Amino acid sequence: QLAATEVLDLFFELFQLSSCVDSRDGTKSNTDTTSSGGEIIFENLLSVFCEFCFSKAWNFKSGIMSAVLNLMNRMGLRWCKQYEVEVLHTALFLVKNAPNDMSLAGKESLKFFTQICWFFFEGPTSWKDSKTLIHDVLCPTRVHIRSESGENDHAIISEASLTLLLSELSSTSHLVRFAIRHALRLITRDTTTSLQTLLSKHTSSLKRLLFPRLLRTLPLPDQVAVIDALAYIVDRAPGLLPISD
Repeated sequence: QLAATEVLDLFFELFQLSSCVDSRDGTKSNTDTTSSGGEIIFENLLSVFCEFCFSKAWNFKSGIMSAVLNLMNRMGLRWCKQYEVEVLHTALFLVKNAPNDMSLAGKESLKFFTQICWFFFEGPTSWKDSKTLIHDVLCPTRVHIRSESGENDHAIISEASLTLLLSELSSTSHLVRFAIRHALRLITRDTTTSLQTLLSKHTSSLKRLLFPRLLRTLPLPDQVAVIDALAYIVDRAPGLLPISD
């Protein structure tokens, strides 16, 4: 991770030095990393990092994840927002792809996914002062944290990103389900009304996702996944799926 950070620091420094000197007379210009040339370079750099998250072995991915976060923090939310779907897809893949026999891989991938979600969507103000990084609504030992007034508007998320998250809501991987629930709580600022509003246009797709066929005909891991996802929806958006369905 340290090596990845140092290389990225050097890359930014070299780019800034080269862009601050005019090629004709050697005078300094005001070009920064958000210029047209800089955007192309750093867009390709982000694309390469995301590609490496899919293709490289797990012993390389820790440094790559660190490089992605470093680059995003340097470029800022406005620039990164246009690549929200791609970055979320990459982070979600890492959670899904974490080997079961490598606990550290699961921990690091979930931490990376959480950091990406916080970067794009932040979270309830009450969570920012908490020492707990991850909050799960289905944890029996934790009391729900209700957000303060004025936080009822959910964070802006593209339809493509929301569809991506909802597609894994009933994943057979408990780690993936946990990550999706946490992301939705960040987006909606942990409020019931916001989640119901956010998912109101996706009721039909959720029904197809949760009830592809009779529950008793599904394999046991799929039954657990469906019940887990349904418990979350019923708890956080009670009126979204009528009990008659």
